[in-house]
Amino acid sequence: MKTTYKKISIYQHLDAAWSNRKNIFLLLVFLLILFSSINVSAQNQRVASSGESIITEKKSFLNNLRSVEQSTRAPYSNSQRLENLLTKVQHAVYYFSGTVKTYGDKPVCLFTDMQSLRNLNNPNIPKDNIELITIKVQSQSELNSSIDMNLFADFKNLKYLQIVSSVATTDAIISNMIRNNDEKYSVFFTIQKGDSE
Repeated sequence: MKTTYKKISIYQHLDAAWSNRKNIFLLLVFLLILFSSINVSAQNQRVASSGESIITEKKSFLNNLRSVEQSTRAPYSNSQRLENLLTKVQHAVYYFSGTVKTYGDKPVCLFTDMQSLRNLNNPNIPKDNIELITIKVQSQSELNSSIDMNLFADFKNLKYLQIVSSVATTDAIISNMIRNNDEKYSVFFTIQKGDSE
């Protein structure tokens, strides 16, 4: 009987040791995932808390947005929504030289230029559902002007501001254009070459 008891005891001991190894391995994996997500979250908070938003080229902005969504396993894809706003036909408003042209019942995109920007408070512009505003920059002198983010206070659903420049520019130049930046808006830019982006 003693021999049988010792064999059971040894098997139980070995089983407990193997179980502890699996538990330690699972604990290490859990801690690795936890510290990785804390690091990403801390980096995002550091950018937001500094009051300085990072303005990048459109492709980099979309890649960063996708990366953050994948690391945080976000249930809703802002990157997919933004790609749809940028590439699919949407209800839109075009405001150039004081003329408002609205296509669709509830426009989600607004297209304008630097010259028309200062008159964006036009009451004929539907503002309630606008999520993306695209501003055309057509000259070097327009790159030296500023965009006051307070102009967009009446756009309650605005999330994105895209600057489309027909002249060469950099993220630093675009950042210098932005005044009174609010972290609720994401600003990015693209350089338009000829008739295509």
